[in-house]
Amino acid sequence: MVAPYAPPRQLYNAWVEDQIEEFKASLTREELLQLADQAVHDLFADDDGQYPLTEILLRDAVDALVFRQLQLPSYRRWLRSCQIDTGQRPRAGTTRRRRAAGGGT
Repeated sequence: MVAPYAPPRQLYNAWVEDQIEEFKASLTREELLQLADQAVHDLFADDDGQYPLTEILLRDAVDALVFRQLQLPSYRRWLRSCQIDTGQRPRAGTTRRRRAAGGGT
């Protein structure tokens, strides 16, 4: 869980992780294995060479592949859309601060 007043970059990273995990959870085992095969193929197709194939590397490669497939926005695009989307809404904790200042119930 992300802290309520976390920096935007941390919120974005948590959102991306949620989107990717939700997508992977919706796949069948066979589809997930195909995705892993694609990630391994992409890793070895890279000209930079040798990779020790670890679970962490494979997980990150699969996540990067899912990120591209879902066409998730970059951090800047995501931040801009959040600022536009939430411009009219009060910030979290506004009511509490107003109460503390004696400005509401």
